[in-house]
Amino acid sequence: MKEAILKEILKEYEDIRHQEEEALRQRENYIMQAIPEIADMRRTLVEVMARRSMEIIRNPNSFSQALDDLEQKIRELKRKEKELLAQHGFPPDYLSIQYRCPKCKDTGYTGDLIKEKCSCLVQRLVERTYQLSDIKELEQQNFDTFNPQVFPDMPVENSRLTQREYMVQLKNRLMEYVDQFPNNQRRTLLFSGKTGLGKTFLLNCMAKAILDKGYTVMRISAYKLFNQLFLSALQDNEQNQFLFNCLFEVDVLIIDDLGTETQRNNFTSEDLFNILNERLIQQKHTFLSTNLSLGEIKERYSDRIASRLFDTSNTMLIRFVGQDIRIRSRV
Repeated sequence: MKEAILKEILKEYEDIRHQEEEALRQRENYIMQAIPEIADMRRTLVEVMARRSMEIIRNPNSFSQALDDLEQKIRELKRKEKELLAQHGFPPDYLSIQYRCPKCKDTGYTGDLIKEKCSCLVQRLVERTYQLSDIKELEQQNFDTFNPQVFPDMPVENSRLTQREYMVQLKNRLMEYVDQFPNNQRRTLLFSGKTGLGKTFLLNCMAKAILDKGYTVMRISAYKLFNQLFLSALQDNEQNQFLFNCLFEVDVLIIDDLGTETQRNNFTSEDLFNILNERLIQQKHTFLSTNLSLGEIKERYSDRIASRLFDTSNTMLIRFVGQDIRIRSRV
């Protein structure tokens, strides 16, 4: 999906350049009529360039001197052109192309020998993938808005830490994971725990941080995902194909609330295994959250899925424990 999004955005850059080139031609046509002196100067420049070219053909040894003379003449005519524009109330750069981004000149990339994504291209990728991600709360739910005070300062079971301390440590651990992204050793994360413990919030935090690094993220609920995949098996259309492609091409796939989907014989288990297995083969990152315990996951899904999810060489298992903070906030 990232390649498709990038291709689409680069086409937009190309369209912008064509629009600005056409706008420049229209400005030039207008100025040639409004300020005839500039038209005369440009004709003079063309004549000078033609003469210098003929001199070089007749005497190749004069190339360096002819080039210096030509550059000096161009600078002089450009200076006079800007003066004439100013005298007639036009900005000095009126006859220059107007780039939306001067850094990359509307190409999306900076650098000569080594091309790097311009900040404007990264921003477009982020905005476009925000639209594709099923994430509406990223401005409110991110690492900057993480508030440890919402978690009770009470010890959690089988731990010396309070729930608040536990969540602060977990947040820091996940921030380190994002810092290392995409070069993480374990590329599958499984958040497990009861409702109201902060799983979705921290998934959104990670999504926001990864998107801001210029990578693509798609988050979808397990119910919506497997329902859509079931329907796509019955009817083949462009929308279903797009979803299917996204599942395997996106840099990070987030499946939220695993276990809430409708069980349809073996369809769900097979689809889930195919997603996990294919993304594992492609070394893609997959994050999942579930209210099920690890034992319940084993009972609900196949042994093949359990082997993928519980393979600690590739999966980071993260348990959420403590009190439901949504119930606590209403008390």
